[in-house]
Amino acid sequence: MTAKAPAAPVAGQVCPPRAYSHSRVQLFRFSAVSWNAHRIHYDAEFAASEGFADVVVQSTLHGEMLGRYALEWAGPGARLTSVSRRNRATAVAGEPLTWTGTVHTAEPCDGGVRVTLDVSVFKDDGAPCVTGQVGLTWRAARTSPSAESSAGRATS
Repeated sequence: MTAKAPAAPVAGQVCPPRAYSHSRVQLFRFSAVSWNAHRIHYDAEFAASEGFADVVVQSTLHGEMLGRYALEWAGPGARLTSVSRRNRATAVAGEPLTWTGTVHTAEPCDGGVRVTLDVSVFKDDGAPCVTGQVGLTWRAARTSPSAESSAGRATS
């Protein structure tokens, strides 16, 4: 028995929203791996002296989240091709954020679909924090009949 492949994305399709927040530890680690030494991203006392409620989410981390949630929505056959974003407001550690996306375009390409998503991250009060577009190529996940038949077999 083969699993039914999900339907290809279509223009106007709305992606389920994703709620999340960033911890101080996550922001510290992201600063380390991205070589971002600005103290507002990992030192709460310094961030407060600069007028922020807590350590500040890096703009590049916002971009990473746009791509991450788009790929999770699209599934295992998807590949990221582009991310563009505009930061509209500052977010801080622990602040509730919500990723949203809508399929802007979906065009056939090389056995799949080239998809452009209009994406946003909203703050808890509904204000946009980040807006942008994510490009990806989507292909239905393929299952191998031999992999399915061997999945139930015991091995010694």
